[in-house]
Amino acid sequence: MKKLYITDLDGTLLTSEASVSDRTKNLINSLIDKGVLFSLATARTHATVSEMFSDVKLNVPLVMMNGVIIYDPTENKVVSSADIPRSAAEKVLGVFEKHGKAPMLYYPDGNKINIYFSDLNNNYQQDYINLRNESGIKHFHYSEKLRIMDHLIYIVTLDPREELQEIYEEITKIDGVNCMFYSDNYTGCYFLEVLSSEVNKGTAASFVKDYIGAEKMIAFGDNLNDIPLFEAADEAYAVSNGHERLKAIADGVIGDNNSDAVATFIYEKENNGV
Repeated sequence: MKKLYITDLDGTLLTSEASVSDRTKNLINSLIDKGVLFSLATARTHATVSEMFSDVKLNVPLVMMNGVIIYDPTENKVVSSADIPRSAAEKVLGVFEKHGKAPMLYYPDGNKINIYFSDLNNNYQQDYINLRNESGIKHFHYSEKLRIMDHLIYIVTLDPREELQEIYEEITKIDGVNCMFYSDNYTGCYFLEVLSSEVNKGTAASFVKDYIGAEKMIAFGDNLNDIPLFEAADEAYAVSNGHERLKAIADGVIGDNNSDAVATFIYEKENNGV
């Protein structure tokens, strides 16, 4: 049976230092060499992932930005992306403005991404930009006043939970968008992400499964944005450091993200012929 293994990154495959351990890299490369189909489903963009996995032989399309983009690492190209309906995006931006917040707006430009921002409400947002501004793919642009243009694919902000809770609740009532609200693995602040209602990690992973002709999908994750991925998978495993809600719907719980649990689990499963 042709199986696709697909894993979240932060808090799952990555260590608490947001890195891929050498052991995990070696195990993944050995699995790929044997013909194992291995992919990623992450909130990160292909800019970050390409650098992070530069010495891993990824050869299956990857799910980026929680399903907004599907990226082919073998051809270095975006296979597909999903626009947020313009009318819905206008309403989302209106909610932010009503609460005195300014999110970041992502627009694709071939393999590159233009990101527009206005006021930075906290140090989390400034750090977010600083950590990503060196990429050759992401280009940040300051705009005194944000406006919605065609082909917007992603809206994001970071703030303490109490600053975003009401905004999240209002956006969830807007037709045409999918809104996710979850804790960042590293800072304790919260991400609020908005994308088209047509996509999530689950729909994008299912696309990859069909695209490569896999008959079974086995998924791994740790956080609430992995729920759609788990729902789409034939088997799903949460890491032990994961959110309790995710563990509750998993087929099993494996080791934590600092013990190479995902790569070890796949390696043992493949070598035991399960």
